Amino acid sequence: MKRRVHIGHAVQDCLLLPLAGAFACLGLAAQTSPQGMPAHDAHQGCVISADPYTDAARSKEKFGKKHPYDAGVLALEVGLRNDTDNPISVNLERIRLMLEVPGERKQSLEPLELDDAADRIAEPGGTNPVFSRSPLPGRKVKGGRGKDWQKLRAALTATALSSDILPPHSTTRGFLFFDVNQHFDWLAHASLYVPELRFVPSREELLYFEVDLAPALRH
Repeated sequence: MKRRVHIGHAVQDCLLLPLAGAFACLGLAAQTSPQGMPAHDAHQGCVISADPYTDAARSKEKFGKKHPYDAGVLALEVGLRNDTDNPISVNLERIRLMLEVPGERKQSLEPLELDDAADRIAEPGGTNPVFSRSPLPGRKVKGGRGKDWQKLRAALTATALSSDILPPHSTTRGFLFFDVNQHFDWLAHASLYVPELRFVPSREELLYFEVDLAPALRH
């Protein structure tokens, strides 16, 4: 039997354990993220945090002249910490940005492939958020990508969240990119959904993580 325990901005998934185990479970909720990010979710010895880059100057400082914010692309830095004695595998392809904006239909955005992200950033244009990793409808993928595109692609690769195995007692971080079509105000109603993590080698599945991004927007 499981219950969801909400403490501040953290969410705990606790088993109904003996008293000592319950106190340990509740104590994890008070942890901050490994990077001190205010948006985080913690349970079962794992912490996932998120930091959305919603400021043009900050985005430019991190990525250079051609940067995600100007292209309407959200650069979302994600941190993962494993405080357990076992490795944790993360299915990066199942991660989604969930948008529940009042008056709008609920949306589930996949992270952009790095080629797609580089295309959008190199040549910004008016597009709608999409739910797949294919090129946007009506947008042609460039046949000839020059040196500037290659440099941009390399810069995105260097910062991207790419490791799908989190060793015991370790931390990793990196960026995911989402096309939000300049609707950065929608992030007040957004969460990062991470549904598929497993302990290795047992393959025991962790409960899903849902990181509310609103707290990060207030910092």
